[in-house]
Amino acid sequence: MLLQWCNLTPYGTSKLAAVRFASPYRVQSVRIFPTGTRPFAAAPDIIARTEPEAFFMDVYFNAHPLQLGSQADGKPKLKVPNALIPTVIPYAGGQAEFAVNMGADARFATRLMIVRGDFETVSMAIYGEPVSEVPSAVTSYEARQLPVIESTSLSPALDLARSSDSTRLARQLLSLIPDAPSLNLVIRLMFCLKPPNDDWDLPEFPHLYSDLHEEDMDIDLDSAFRCLGRPVADEVSPEALMRFAEKVADAISPTDGTRSYFIAGILCRSASQHRQLVRMLVQTIDLERVFDTSSLDEDTVFALLDASTNPDIAKLLDNDWFRSTLDSVYSLPATEPEVKKGIRRLASRFRDWQLFEDTLSNPNGNFVAAARFLKDIGSEEKSFGIWLSCMTTYEDTFASLQGSPTLDHNVPGALWDSESTDISHGDYLGFIKAFIGVACVLAVYAWSDSLPNVNCRERTLGVLRLWQDVPGYREIVNHLLLLRQMTFRLECMTMDNDPPAMSGIHAENIILNLVNEPRCYLSPHFVKCIRSWQPFTLTYISEDERISLENAAVVAEDGISSAIEELARANSGPLNMDRVRVLRIAIAVIQHHIDEEGAGDLEVLQTGWKENVYGLFFRTVDLAFEVGQELKTQFALSVPPSVEKGLLEQFLLLSHQILRLLGYLEPFAVTTTRTIRRLVDAVYLVFTSTDMVLRDLSYSPSVYAAARRAKQACSHVLGVLSASSTTDLPKTRSAVILRALLQRSQTFDDDPHQQTRQICELLICLLPTPSDSSESTSKWVLSTLPIILGDLERFLCVLDVDRRCELVSLLITLDNGVLDFGQWFISQELKHMSDLSRFVMEGQTEHVRLMSQQVVDRHIQTIVRLMSPSSKHATLCVSTLSIIPDAGLAIADTMTALLRAHVYSESILCLARLLSTNPVLTDTSVQLAVAFTFIRGVSAPQILSDVVEAFERAQAALSAVDDVDLNLDRLLWEVGHCLSTLVERMDGLQPSDLQAILSTLSWICEKLPGPSDLPGLSRDEWDKLCNAFGDKATPETDGFLNIVKGKLTPLPDSFSPTTVIPQTACISIRDLETLLEPSAPVPSTPKRKSQVQDVLGLVALSPPTALLRSPAISGLTKMYTKNDFRELRQTPSARQNTSRLPSMHVDEFQLSTSSPIIEPSVIGHPVEMIPLGAPFNLPQ
Repeated sequence: MLLQWCNLTPYGTSKLAAVRFASPYRVQSVRIFPTGTRPFAAAPDIIARTEPEAFFMDVYFNAHPLQLGSQADGKPKLKVPNALIPTVIPYAGGQAEFAVNMGADARFATRLMIVRGDFETVSMAIYGEPVSEVPSAVTSYEARQLPVIESTSLSPALDLARSSDSTRLARQLLSLIPDAPSLNLVIRLMFCLKPPNDDWDLPEFPHLYSDLHEEDMDIDLDSAFRCLGRPVADEVSPEALMRFAEKVADAISPTDGTRSYFIAGILCRSASQHRQLVRMLVQTIDLERVFDTSSLDEDTVFALLDASTNPDIAKLLDNDWFRSTLDSVYSLPATEPEVKKGIRRLASRFRDWQLFEDTLSNPNGNFVAAARFLKDIGSEEKSFGIWLSCMTTYEDTFASLQGSPTLDHNVPGALWDSESTDISHGDYLGFIKAFIGVACVLAVYAWSDSLPNVNCRERTLGVLRLWQDVPGYREIVNHLLLLRQMTFRLECMTMDNDPPAMSGIHAENIILNLVNEPRCYLSPHFVKCIRSWQPFTLTYISEDERISLENAAVVAEDGISSAIEELARANSGPLNMDRVRVLRIAIAVIQHHIDEEGAGDLEVLQTGWKENVYGLFFRTVDLAFEVGQELKTQFALSVPPSVEKGLLEQFLLLSHQILRLLGYLEPFAVTTTRTIRRLVDAVYLVFTSTDMVLRDLSYSPSVYAAARRAKQACSHVLGVLSASSTTDLPKTRSAVILRALLQRSQTFDDDPHQQTRQICELLICLLPTPSDSSESTSKWVLSTLPIILGDLERFLCVLDVDRRCELVSLLITLDNGVLDFGQWFISQELKHMSDLSRFVMEGQTEHVRLMSQQVVDRHIQTIVRLMSPSSKHATLCVSTLSIIPDAGLAIADTMTALLRAHVYSESILCLARLLSTNPVLTDTSVQLAVAFTFIRGVSAPQILSDVVEAFERAQAALSAVDDVDLNLDRLLWEVGHCLSTLVERMDGLQPSDLQAILSTLSWICEKLPGPSDLPGLSRDEWDKLCNAFGDKATPETDGFLNIVKGKLTPLPDSFSPTTVIPQTACISIRDLETLLEPSAPVPSTPKRKSQVQDVLGLVALSPPTALLRSPAISGLTKMYTKNDFRELRQTPSARQNTSRLPSMHVDEFQLSTSSPIIEPSVIGHPVEMIPLGAPFNLPQ
């Protein structure tokens, strides 16, 4: 709301003015209006007056204390001195609004605003909200919906990726300059040709063109090179271009040692000119006579590198003889490293041009590699200018881009650094158009700054500043702003900004967005820009921030030694924004030294040793762990501490850089088990944090992108560690990594489900792929799997069924019968299922019973998944069940226990179907359990299995059992209660259902020795059921019905209905604590001590040690041998009144196979396990 409108005029020489509020307010913004404007439409008589047009204004708010709710209850009011909170407003003209951040501290507001500055008058509106002196006490909690961050779409005029003409915005900005040249001419002058200072003073500038019309002009290579220093006019005739090209060809002399340099320079300068000129030059000049192994020096190679940015020149040079010449020069021992580097880049540019042109029309092209080609081009001004000129003037290429399909999503951010392959062709072409559009706007900015034209420059910088906040555009703008002249222009605009100018404010904001990119500090020009700032000379950047940026620039300027020292520094303070920035820059310098300088990882370590920095790898691991802990605190179950804005994203980017660096340094480090485990812990912390970011919808796109990169780095560094493992060692590195991850699942700091899912995802990434060679996979299985088996078993128990089956299936495939892992796992599942089956019935607490039922059901689901025909391990599972002793008995007991507990699930029914379809287990108990399961499934709620299938399969299973072993009482109980349920839904039964039921009842009656009761049915229900049988009876079933009526008599009884095992458990915190706490010991009365005293208890000795000094006592000098001492200590009297421990140097101890105190006990029905291969039977 509007708090105050005022026209302030400073008073006296102090230049002070003040605004006093009637009550405390929290100011949110201050809006200044230029002279002549009417701020309020409802009050047209109010006209603003602000003089001069630009000035600095110091603002001071007094800190007014508020009385909190706790102080309103009689406690003394908070007293503070009349403190003033200062800030500075740089007013650069026009209508401007300045946000005032008074902080989230609810203890203070303000009642006074003081301003001071070199202004005559200023018209301002102050906005904010009133604050109560005594806030009302909160008596109840009102739930409110969390705010949802909604992204604002970019204006169509600025969204160049979706524009039909990506250069339109640049042309519109260029039109703000009177008599502006064409965009193509601006691109040539700003990036390619660089006119001298004298040309800028000529009245014809910028329309100064090369004169190619002189037919009698005597030309040599030097004059031709200098002639092309100016642009060639577009209207030059083809004949004039051809004559110029022929003169250049005639001027080439075989004895001229500078011919290669001048021809390379001519090609470079003509690369951005008229396309016909380029083609005529390459057609008339015999390049084989020009370039040979003796003439390719550094200047020539890099000139050809720039010239090959033109597609026509690149195609001409990309031939066998030129590549052979480059290879010959590269292989010469005397070739300098810079020349070799240029040759490598030149050969890569030939390949990249082919790749780039292919991606313009091929929907399945390598888009990431083509984007890296653009990144390389955008790193050097001349190459960048030539490519941009070709893309905007070559009609065929330009038309193919403008007619491209519409962008599917937003512009892909940092496509050149991406490892993703799911980029669509439309997204890629949108990225290319955005790159061209941004590059053209930068050319307009350079032209407007060179003139200068203030209006166009401010508009252009405002657009660039806006793009820095848009994902996709941000990466393109930040990369191109590192060009040398762009950095120099930003430096100039921030050097002298008094009075403040909007261009300088924009420039400072742009640089402030760049400083969080560590690669910016790799540019010496950017570092020079930061170091050139003097204290208290900036408009938008505070002095503290300037000092922080300068310290970071010093690290980059000092090079690799300073970066290593910064990375290895111990006790460097908290990881705040300044520290994170310095660490990211240090890592970027080291990484650049490894990648670009050709130094390698070893030289980095040697540089650290020279600086007395040892163990760089281990210190980096500790730093990764520290960053992981800081990340984890942001996602803890407790309220996270307040952090600086943007610090989470910087933590993610820092973790990505650290892990990537560790992947490079690892081959040169002698790692210990402790280091590997600590690195795994660090990776785990980072991985879980990134996973939580990617699953939350409230973060910005830049945070998402940083999280994806950090998550990929986690898998990368663990893959590097595992790949360097040696299988000849007793404990491989892969085993150490996997054990460290698996042991993480035994303690839960966060959501257990999420934690196990994250660990499982990491494990699957670390396992060998089935496509690897069988020999290497077998070595991995033999060296790793036996060591992690115990931890793996505990981890599999806590996994959900889907991920458990996925992981087990992959391990069985990798095992391939080497250790029979699949048989071992199935036997363990049967054991755990059998052990827990006794907890599912009555006699346990409700929560123990419910938890046990769910765990048993998960074991059954796992077995069903592996046995199902769709599983590729179904044959293995079935064969394993057939050879495990008592496997059928364990399954039967489990199924029977669940039925007796009156619980049911879909997985039990599926297991019964598999066992009936594939009779691998022919035990009587299994067949009875299968039959009872089918019958119970008809009456189970939410299951309601098919009646015909249930009774036919049940009858088939019962038919396989001998008559003696039939449990007829149990069978009649199951059938009777099933029929009682069916009577309630009689209307839904089909004739086939009734026939199947009657057939089964008739079969049961044949097995009965005489009339029997049918529990669960009342007389009315039985009559209703028999009437239904009679109505649907056929001549074949009439006899069955009479037999059934004659032998079965309904017997009503009460029973508990069958419930379905829930998939999730709902339990209160109190019940969960009760479930997890150990059982209390049974109280008992202590034994009464004997009243009879021993002999020494009746004797008084003074002093007590006199007995030990008595000469009558000689036993203390006895020498014991072997087990004499132990044998003497076996008598009760010898075990009293002594504190002497057994002599460790005379006793002989024997190892025993088990403890004499703790004996293993069998829980539930024992299941004999299948012994594994040799590595599992290691001696204990």
